[in-house]
Amino acid sequence: MDASSIFVAGKGRSGLVIQSFAMRLNQLGKKAYVVGETTTPSIQKNDVFVIASGSGSTAHLKLLAQTAKDNEAYVLLLSTKDKSPIADIADLTIVLPAGTKYDAEGSKQPLGSLFEQSSQIYLDSVVLTIQEALNVDEETMQNNHANLE
Repeated sequence: MDASSIFVAGKGRSGLVIQSFAMRLNQLGKKAYVVGETTTPSIQKNDVFVIASGSGSTAHLKLLAQTAKDNEAYVLLLSTKDKSPIADIADLTIVLPAGTKYDAEGSKQPLGSLFEQSSQIYLDSVVLTIQEALNVDEETMQNNHANLE
């Protein structure tokens, strides 16, 4: 948690999940940015870039991962695949055993719902871990919550 800034990216519903993670990080007092927003600064050495990609092969996310790596940022991938084009670039791949839109065997849920739901739960647990590690209370998070809604 020593990173100066944390950047997040994902596409589709995975993108929505990763955006909610950035929101919570900001509420914890961290500088978190969603890649692609006009106010997102450039990624720097030792920043962290978190990517959510069930397949680990989304072309645009792979390009972003390589750019982050070229700028000496730490790249973390949240995926269902331990071997993928983005995993090859990432410093760490966290594998969630969940179906994607390409492989939802054993589930009646459509497309990538299992990965998206698993990602949300996993990232919420990460938020709780960071909250405890930084000793951030609920009141602080509430004070950091958006007030222009």
